[in-house]
Amino acid sequence: MSLVTRRYVLASAVSAAMISAVSAPASSAPGDALTVEDRIVIAEAVAGIGLYADLREWNRVKSYFAARVTTDYTSLFGGEVTTSGRDSLIAQWQALLPGFDATQHLITNVIVEGAEKHAVARSHVRATHWIGSRFWTVGGSYLHRLVRTSEGWRVKAISIRRLYEEGDRALLTAAADRVKAEAK
Repeated sequence: MSLVTRRYVLASAVSAAMISAVSAPASSAPGDALTVEDRIVIAEAVAGIGLYADLREWNRVKSYFAARVTTDYTSLFGGEVTTSGRDSLIAQWQALLPGFDATQHLITNVIVEGAEKHAVARSHVRATHWIGSRFWTVGGSYLHRLVRTSEGWRVKAISIRRLYEEGDRALLTAAADRVKAEAK
């Protein structure tokens, strides 16, 4: 098989798998399966939270959340699972993320399942945080739980399962200190 033929076969297989994944019903009962549009909006919410947090566009981040949000960062930081209002969650992020020179949340392999008013999105994340040439990177898997509201699909819970870390975790404290110093 020639290189061109192999590439064509591979591209065709990948395209078919993507189309199948996006359009496959999440449930066998007719009428309650997620539509392709639902799946796209849900995947956009998952990716959008990371992207707009990195860009510090907090109103856009807020638009993806339900009024109350449960966060589970226990595999990364220990502690407890917490539930708070979306404004409180975003305020926590605003007290940390702007202290970095840059952040980048790469969210990939988003798989959406659900029906009617509830959905789950699973994905991989690689989040890198920089101050100068120092960095801290976390690799893990996300689980987002969403609910259909009158405004559309909204994230009601996020959990991360840490797979690995690289770099200097002390950058978290340095970033928070920079935000505090800037506020004075």
